[in-house]
Amino acid sequence: MLKEINILNVYDSEYYNIIKDLQIPLLSKSVDYLRGVGFFTSGWLTIAAAGIVELINNGGRARIVLSPILSESDWEAFVIGEKAKEDRILYELLSRNIYDIQSSMEIDVLNTLSWMIADGIIEFRFAISREKVQGSDYHDKAGVFTDINGDYVAIHGSFNDSIKASMNGEAFSVFKSWEFGQCDYALNHKERLENLWNNNNKQFKVYQTPDIIREKLIKLKTTNERPYNYIEKENRIKQILPNINLYPYQQEAINKWMGASCCGIFEMATGTGKTITSLAAANSLYHRLESLIIIIIVPFVHLLDQWEKNCRQFGFEPILCSGEHTHWAINIKSAIADFKIKVKKLVCIISVHKTAASDSFQNSIKNIPGKKTLLIGDEVHGLGSGNMKKALNPIIQNRLGLSATPRRWFDDEGSGILFNYFGKICFEFTLEQAIGKYLTPYEYNPQLIQLLPEELEEYDELSDKIKRLTHKRTSESEEVFKRLLFKRAHLLSSAKNKVLLLINLLNNLIDEFEKRGETPCGILIYCAPGEHKEILKKVSKTGLRCHEFVHNVSLLEREKILSQFENGLIQVLIAIKCLDEGVDVPATQYAFILSSSTNPKEFVQRRGRILRLSKNKTKAFIYDFIVAPDHQRIQTESESYIGILKREMPRFVEFSSSATNEFAARSKIRDILDYYQMLNLLDEKPWDVYHRLKESDWSVDYDY
Repeated sequence: MLKEINILNVYDSEYYNIIKDLQIPLLSKSVDYLRGVGFFTSGWLTIAAAGIVELINNGGRARIVLSPILSESDWEAFVIGEKAKEDRILYELLSRNIYDIQSSMEIDVLNTLSWMIADGIIEFRFAISREKVQGSDYHDKAGVFTDINGDYVAIHGSFNDSIKASMNGEAFSVFKSWEFGQCDYALNHKERLENLWNNNNKQFKVYQTPDIIREKLIKLKTTNERPYNYIEKENRIKQILPNINLYPYQQEAINKWMGASCCGIFEMATGTGKTITSLAAANSLYHRLESLIIIIIVPFVHLLDQWEKNCRQFGFEPILCSGEHTHWAINIKSAIADFKIKVKKLVCIISVHKTAASDSFQNSIKNIPGKKTLLIGDEVHGLGSGNMKKALNPIIQNRLGLSATPRRWFDDEGSGILFNYFGKICFEFTLEQAIGKYLTPYEYNPQLIQLLPEELEEYDELSDKIKRLTHKRTSESEEVFKRLLFKRAHLLSSAKNKVLLLINLLNNLIDEFEKRGETPCGILIYCAPGEHKEILKKVSKTGLRCHEFVHNVSLLEREKILSQFENGLIQVLIAIKCLDEGVDVPATQYAFILSSSTNPKEFVQRRGRILRLSKNKTKAFIYDFIVAPDHQRIQTESESYIGILKREMPRFVEFSSSATNEFAARSKIRDILDYYQMLNLLDEKPWDVYHRLKESDWSVDYDY
């Protein structure tokens, strides 16, 4: 109870920490906190968290009347909290990650503020001059703490509810309801604050939050910088240390990166935990420097949520930046300002490549301290092209690139940009090293299909046009040249015989499962752009429960689809390219690759999606549809198949070389290659082909 506290009559910041020595003890013993204050920021919650938690545990509530001048981020939290009272889905979204209230306040204060508003734990009302809306501001600073016995303590002074106030020269006078000579003062403050709360003040009209939202009377602060410059060490935002056990190779990667002056690239096979390794590296750097700004840039919007979840495991509270997220620019500027004045020890920003390369993003981070900032480039190969390289801010001195395939395919200039910025590959972890312990072993089943006569004729025509243009390419003809390459590649990817063979294979798979009394699931089909609707229709006729996974499926729907795929409610996913980078689908056991480019970035990423470890998954099966001549008619087939095989073989070699059935897979195409005197192709992986062809007219037989 309040009477149990040794309460002084005056608390002066010269001698006392007003929040720690006065407000927190009073909140801890109260069931009602009534406050009138001129200025409020959500940062106050973080430093008063211990007392607020006890107020909540007591079944109490906080009622705060304030002047309607807020930061944009605080105001947004107010609005979300009010909307969540009527929107159950929004309420559940706010509250689902709140397990420890005090920790949540310290690392996710705006979400926690919204949650407490939605739950009625804290309520705000706004005092506005009755004379005119733009009149004098409400500027009182008084508070009343009431305990379960009805005893109360009133405080009055110059102290606002903000971090800034905790650093100023401030003082409170304190009045106890049970002490003679103080009770009248305590009662006076209690009555006038109750009158204000109930809109019975003659000078100020008091609006409830829904009313002020409707009336639009809020005034947002125009400055991006917080008006404070220091906070005591024990009150700084704490970082939750991750309860994550790294594999030995992940710790080795971190050690090598730290030893390379925190610059370098992790070339790690897809599925081996590049994300966790990079965040653990960031955590190590944070502890070395004692404060850090982390900027993570990812290729696609759907990866923001996935990275956000991983960041939260480490106690990092990220700001998400993309065209689908609002207010990120001002939030970044505010967070960096907080960091520079030591209010925040750690700032985490996650942006898509395109946004990070924009002028607005680069302007928002222009004041970052380079020595205290780390840039993590996810799927770093995408940052060496066109405008994307603008995301590589030269001020930042700590740099970490991530990719299973960091070198850019037929783009030495772009690769050079990446290696000049991030540094050398400081750690490599291959697929062969990972399979068996960190990735699932797989069986590779190449499926040879032939083009229809009309398809082969069209392929020959396109190849002739490409060959003619190859020797007289100009800037004007370049676009035509690329369109022809794309059209020829699409013809191979969408060959009609592929779908017929796919349906036969699926029916055989269904029969095998039925014989064992089981139901097939975990089936992933990659198809060519524009083909997924037709394939979805035909696969559905087999009785399998299918769903498409394409670019126009919303983020929320994607999460639902992947969850249903994981638990078997969806048996088949039909994708184009949305699963190529970053999306985890460990439940995949059977993959049918109808369409693939010659770029190893694409097919290596796809294989990695398939090989992720999952419960009850001991082996994965890859069915790769390869265009090749018919064994029985090889002598009469078109010479165009020579060019087609050159295009298909690097992927075949890459996939077969790490498979459990390497030699059985190779036997399926060996005789064909022998006939064309092309057995040397069995020894050339994609980057071997790259080095051999980059100085020649490779595009005649090879698409990129």
